Amino acid sequence: MEVREFVERFIERMQMLRYLLPILPDEQLCVRFESDGEAASVLLGKEPAIVECENDERNTLTVRGSKEALASLLSGELKLQQLVRLQEVHVSGSFRHLLLLESLLHLAKPYRHVG
Repeated sequence: MEVREFVERFIERMQMLRYLLPILPDEQLCVRFESDGEAASVLLGKEPAIVECENDERNTLTVRGSKEALASLLSGELKLQQLVRLQEVHVSGSFRHLLLLESLLHLAKPYRHVG
């Protein structure tokens, strides 16, 4: 599966979860996911969307890693900080934006019923 497809699924989950609206930034944040020459960018804001972002370093967070690492991150299997500690992903951008992304990933994690 392509990185873009994992990002699209994440965006779809976020759009369904209306309780995320209060923590989404008014000024849109560009998050760029990169893996093995592939890249997908998403604008996080009140209306999240997949787009090509301008290279504004102040409002861009870049997450680089293997396709498997990004898949486990975007599907909610592993947390961003876990992957950073394991050196599976590298994040560049502001710490504040990193915390926002980590919160959104955690809150938009698919619910799995434990039986």
